[in-house]
Amino acid sequence: MPTFPLLADPATYNPHTMDLVDDAAMRERWLRIFEAHSASLTRHAIDSAGGDPTAAERAAAMDAQWRATLQGVRDHPERYGELSVLWFCVERENSLRAHGFDDPYRHVKAAENDRALQLLPGLLGEYDALDDADRLEAIMTGCFAGNIFDLGVEATSAMFDGDGGFDFHRAIGRVKPRPWFVDTFDPLRDRFDGGAWRKAVVFVDNAGADVVLGMVPLCRALVGRGCEVVMTANTSPALNDILHHELVPLMRRVAGFDRVTERALAEGRLKLVPSGNGAPLIDLRRVGVELAEAAAGADLVILHGMGRAVETNYHARFKCDALKMAMLKEPAVAEPLGGGMYDVVCKFEPVSGAGC
Repeated sequence: MPTFPLLADPATYNPHTMDLVDDAAMRERWLRIFEAHSASLTRHAIDSAGGDPTAAERAAAMDAQWRATLQGVRDHPERYGELSVLWFCVERENSLRAHGFDDPYRHVKAAENDRALQLLPGLLGEYDALDDADRLEAIMTGCFAGNIFDLGVEATSAMFDGDGGFDFHRAIGRVKPRPWFVDTFDPLRDRFDGGAWRKAVVFVDNAGADVVLGMVPLCRALVGRGCEVVMTANTSPALNDILHHELVPLMRRVAGFDRVTERALAEGRLKLVPSGNGAPLIDLRRVGVELAEAAAGADLVILHGMGRAVETNYHARFKCDALKMAMLKEPAVAEPLGGGMYDVVCKFEPVSGAGC
């Protein structure tokens, strides 16, 4: 797999500056996080099997194998090499696949996509009615609100139990007012207002409100400023992250009622490509060939979500402007930064004379 071509210096790039599990206390903390999530993972795996009579047995075996892996790390961490949160996420997905569970969250993602799409026309109308000075901040606030939809985080997964799904308007109320915890929004807005970018690569995160009510309006706003946009989603399943093969029909549905999206897709100014990734975090030394080719000439990179923008790539440098944006939903991620639950990261890193 190729290296993402917009990295400033691939030779020194290290995705693990924030997600390493390199001391006993931090290792135990993450082991307990993954153990606490295992019951929910098993339940969703069984539900996704559609009544398969072998599902409960296979899920129990998966759970046992995964817990044994975690206990093995606890007992003999030296046997596993360099441990990181990304490593744990990949091993968790391997355990699922080994027992015949490809995408345990697909039904949840589909339902949340449907719910979010019902809200999107009204939300786009609200954004279009705003003054230019207020629109981008409102859209960004929606991105952070949508990013709460994360079934890999214990504190937020409870929001999605039952039939009510995700309440986007309640999530808006959870977004803390500016100044945010990491807040370089003003220079971002200045460049946005100036129409600085020709082409943006946007790494999207979760299904449902996150992508539909958060990232779709942001990508639409960029397209409206004359910027070509490449939206890239996971190739293979990881928790409730949207997949490329789910994003394509989703954006066709958006185009069915939104003229801006319809025209951008038809004219090739909005492109959808798989990232080559299969985890909530991403190592940009290993991306899909299609993404590497599509990224050529981009002058803006947007990394969205706690896994891609903070746990990995928080300190990554790019040849062009970069925006790292997320809501912090896991204390083990927030505290090393000096932050807390539901703190907002809006980290814009401009490059003088942007262009790759």
